[in-house]
Amino acid sequence: MGTPAAVPPSPNLFVRVVQVFVSPGVLFDSLKRRPVWVDALVLLIVLAVAAQLLIPEETLRRLMEAQLPAGSDPEQLDRVIDFTRNWGVALAAISTPISIAVVSGLLILAYNVILGGDATFRQLFSATTHSFLVLTAGGLLTLGLVLAGGDQVVISPARLLPDLGSGYWARFAYRINVFAIWNSIVLGIAVKRMYPKRSAGGATAYLLVLYAIVVAVSSLRA
Repeated sequence: MGTPAAVPPSPNLFVRVVQVFVSPGVLFDSLKRRPVWVDALVLLIVLAVAAQLLIPEETLRRLMEAQLPAGSDPEQLDRVIDFTRNWGVALAAISTPISIAVVSGLLILAYNVILGGDATFRQLFSATTHSFLVLTAGGLLTLGLVLAGGDQVVISPARLLPDLGSGYWARFAYRINVFAIWNSIVLGIAVKRMYPKRSAGGATAYLLVLYAIVVAVSSLRA
């Protein structure tokens, strides 16, 4: 019997970061053979925490003033701002791996449990972790706009449309994030590589439906 072929080493983190934007198919072929994820997850957490720390205090103050009753005690406002920043940092660190695990679990549910595929959770967690670099890039771009003096919260295609008003469907449209759509497409490519019998288009559609449900629920609140 011949000796099994050695699995080639994974590209370094820098190469993988570039690949997820320019050649995701090549990246996911590599992650299928050797599903690494620890360094990419650490990078995502560090960037998420840094983004929270870089949010200008004026921006937080403006948001909190809109939430508190008129004439609130300035000291109370300062306490709320401190709590919000500290909670935001903690939430950024905790929610990143949880969100990746949830998406990976939904893929396992759809493609292993329901459709009978055989990809491992580790493979999907690795792929999802790297795909989230696209979302993080969108978050950093948004932060850059805020730091530059803008007030744009979501980079949405709806901003190219005429004024949609302020009702539910306007909120829904404005909360559609271009980078979330891009992330769904990239993760659809990952599903195709992990499950060769499945289409990237079908996987992307599944992920976009899940994303639309999240946006629809969040849009219930003005």
